[in-house]
Amino acid sequence: MIVLEGVSKSFDGGRRFSVQDVSLRVPEGRLLVLLGGSGCGKTTTLKMINRLIEPTSGRIRVGDRDVGKTDPVELRRGIGYVFQGIGLFPHMSVAENIAVVPRLLRWPRERIEARIDELLDLVSLPPDQYRSRRPAQLSGGQQQRVGFARALAAGPSVMLLDEPFGALDPITRDGLREEFMQIQRRLGLTAVMVTHDVTEALLSADLIAVMNAGRLLQVGAPHDLMGNPADDFVAALMATPKRQADRLEALAAAHANGEPRASATGGQQ
Repeated sequence: MIVLEGVSKSFDGGRRFSVQDVSLRVPEGRLLVLLGGSGCGKTTTLKMINRLIEPTSGRIRVGDRDVGKTDPVELRRGIGYVFQGIGLFPHMSVAENIAVVPRLLRWPRERIEARIDELLDLVSLPPDQYRSRRPAQLSGGQQQRVGFARALAAGPSVMLLDEPFGALDPITRDGLREEFMQIQRRLGLTAVMVTHDVTEALLSADLIAVMNAGRLLQVGAPHDLMGNPADDFVAALMATPKRQADRLEALAAAHANGEPRASATGGQQ
């Protein structure tokens, strides 16, 4: 379980707040998505959970640990972290990248080697083909799979993901998102993911937390937010996928009728 209680962050001594008075709870084994536009505070909120950014005020708990009273290095070794840039070490092989945290934890070599193979199988990268490759020899989707494997290497029960699919092409992004959701459920991970993509949030999350201008506007299951938005901002956000679907339907209908594109979109292209 992850719990935030009245968490705020100011980078200028309290004159302005990037995150202000955020309280939320992520039940064990659930995936919560922090959703909002650029600069709304969602990534700052995520990074405060593993103390990459220190809160100005408030309290955060991960399981039975008070994050503020836990050594940050020890804390981070027990929390999987995946981000958009992937961040694989280019001079290391796939196996060496996955083994970074287990080696820091001084696992026996045999245990590390077995864990590498187990994780590569889990993320659908056959060990005999990918163990020795360097990141430059991998596609973007393959690199992100290695990033997931590395984040899972020490067996964390908590995973943090910051726009993990944002740099991928749409087909790879959709497939890898589905694979991650299967892994998350299979392992019972408690996870928090940041995205600005409303459709991705609706298709992925058990819970969605909508943020705007540093404040938490609403938390709930996807169907709750769509059916009972707390305010006009949340309502507009939740309506985005339907507007896009309606436009696509109009385009498809226009194409079927042999009409020019402008008639389906309302303007000349």
